[in-house]
Amino acid sequence: MPEQYRSIRRTARILRYVASASLAAPFLALTPALAPVAFAQAQPSAPLSLRDAIERAVDADPGMRASNAGIDAARGGMRQARVRPNPELSAEVENFNGPGDLRGFDGAETTFSLSQEVEFGGRRGARIRLADRELHGAELDHVLRGLDLIRDVQSAYYDALAAEELVLIARERLDTAQSLNASVARRVAAARDPLMAGARAEAGVAEARIALTRAQAEAATARARLASFLGGDEGFTLIAADYALPQISDHDHQALGDSSPDIARLSAERDRLGASVSVERSLAWQNPTLSLGYRRFEDRDGDGALVAGVSIPLGVFDRNQGSVARARAEQRRAEFELEAARRTLTREYAALERAIASDAAAIAATEQEVIPQAERALSLAQEGYDRGAFSYLDVLEAQRSLSDARQNRVDALRSYHTNEAALDRLTARFAEALPAEETHQ
Repeated sequence: MPEQYRSIRRTARILRYVASASLAAPFLALTPALAPVAFAQAQPSAPLSLRDAIERAVDADPGMRASNAGIDAARGGMRQARVRPNPELSAEVENFNGPGDLRGFDGAETTFSLSQEVEFGGRRGARIRLADRELHGAELDHVLRGLDLIRDVQSAYYDALAAEELVLIARERLDTAQSLNASVARRVAAARDPLMAGARAEAGVAEARIALTRAQAEAATARARLASFLGGDEGFTLIAADYALPQISDHDHQALGDSSPDIARLSAERDRLGASVSVERSLAWQNPTLSLGYRRFEDRDGDGALVAGVSIPLGVFDRNQGSVARARAEQRRAEFELEAARRTLTREYAALERAIASDAAAIAATEQEVIPQAERALSLAQEGYDRGAFSYLDVLEAQRSLSDARQNRVDALRSYHTNEAALDRLTARFAEALPAEETHQ
C-alpha cells in the first residue's frame, strides 16, 4: 500500500509538471513584450470617451486632409468653368516686297484685328452646372470618408473595451481557480480527496494564468489599434461604463431615406452625369467667331479703313452625337445604380436594426438571468464542495458556466456595438463631429 501511494504521488507530480509546462510554453515569449504595456497602463492618463476618440481621430487622419484637397480642386474647376473664351489679337501684312509698285512696303496693307468666339447652345451655363455638381460630389466624398473613419474608430474603441472586459473575466477566473486550488489542497492534505484532484486543480490554475496572459496580450493589441487612429498616442484610459448597453435616447436612429449620405452621393453622381449630357449637347453647336479690325494702306499716304468679319464652323461631319449618346447611357446607368443602392441600403438598415434588437435582448437576458444564476450555482457548488456534498468536477463545471456566460455577454455587446457602428454609418449619426471643409487658395 505505501508503494502504491508513492506511485500515485509521482504520477500527480508528473501531471502537474506536464500541465504547467505545456500550457505556459507558448506564452513565455510574450512576457517581455507585455512588461512595457503594464508599465504604460500604470501611468496616470486621461479618460477617453467615444466622442473624444472620434474628434481626435478626425483631426489626426491625413485622409480627411486629402478629401479637403479634393474639394479645393473642385472649387478650382468651378472658377475655371465660369471663364469665357479669350479674345484674339492678330496683325497681318499684305502686298509687300513685290515687283513694281509693290517694291518694299510702298504698296503694303497692314491689318490689325480683334476677334472673339461667341459660345452658343448654353455651353458656359452647362459647364458651370457640371462644375457645381462635381464640387457637390467632392463635398459628399469628404463626408463619406469621415463617416467611414468614424465607423472604424467606433469599432476599434469598443474592441478595446471588450478586450479589457475579457481581461477582467480572465482575472476573475484565475482568482476562482486559485481559491479552488487552495480548497482542494486542504482536502487532499486531509485525505478527503485523491491526489489526482490536486493535480487537476493546479493545472486549472496554470490554464487560467495562461488565459489571463493571452487576454492581456489581446487587450494590448486592441489598445494599440485604437491608438493608431489617434496618432499613436496610448496615453488614455478607456471608460468601462461605455461598454454597457446604452439606455439613452440619442442612440435612436432616423429612418433611412434620401438624406442618407450614400444615397445623396449617388444622387449627386446622377446629377453630375445629367449636367454632362447638357455639356455634350452644347458642344454640338458651332460657335461663331466675330472679328473687327483696322486696315492701313501705305500707297494712300497711310489712309485706312475698318475691317469686320465672321466665321463659323460647318457642322457637317462632327456634331458630337456619339458623346451625347454615351453621356445619356451613363446617366441611365447612374439612375439604375441609385435605385439598386436604395434597395440594398434599405435591406441592410432593416437587418442591422433586427440584429441590434436581438443583441440587446440577449445582453439583457444574460445580465439579468444567466449570470446571476451562474454566480449562484458557483457559490453553491463551492459551499457544497467544502462540505463534501459535491466533487471538484462539479465546482469546475460551475466555474466554466459562469465564465462562458460572461464571455457570451462580452461577445453579444461586441456584436451590438459593431452593428450600431454600421447603422451609425448609414444614418450619419456622428456627421456633426466632422469639421467644416478648409479652403486653400
